[in-house]
Amino acid sequence: MSFDDRELAPDAVRRFRVRLTVGTPAPVAPSGPRDLAAGIRLAAELLAARAQAVAAVTERLGASGWWLMDEAPMGRDVLATHGFAAPEGATLPASVVLVKDAAAAQVAADLADANGRLAEELEESLTVQVDDLDIPVRVGPTRVELRYSPREYLQTFPVHM
Repeated sequence: MSFDDRELAPDAVRRFRVRLTVGTPAPVAPSGPRDLAAGIRLAAELLAARAQAVAAVTERLGASGWWLMDEAPMGRDVLATHGFAAPEGATLPASVVLVKDAAAAQVAADLADANGRLAEELEESLTVQVDDLDIPVRVGPTRVELRYSPREYLQTFPVHM
């Protein structure tokens, strides 16, 4: 692959990564106890639905050979997974990051079944490791294309080591 190419060889095995957000910490400013209680109930419903959707995609991708990311990409710091813990000990991660070493066509097939908002997030968060860079990619029905060539990526997002 040339430093100016955007197309990945369809049979070359590379490391791909996706991130799905379950929830994001945000400020809370209720005007009173009743508003706070209503907000908690609404957030619980929405977070439960979102967690179920992320769990289903995580389970499906796990069955296709994706695994949880446990290492930092080259040149970047990655914090340990954070989330929300219930008093009983159950935890809800803020996000899920999965990786897979595969050919572009296999990744396209793995992500093809996703739909709705999660499909958009999978496509927006998908990166591939090229020459120690995690470059965003676009997924098509049978191929994956880099959003930037490695040269364009380094010019846009300089890596400081």
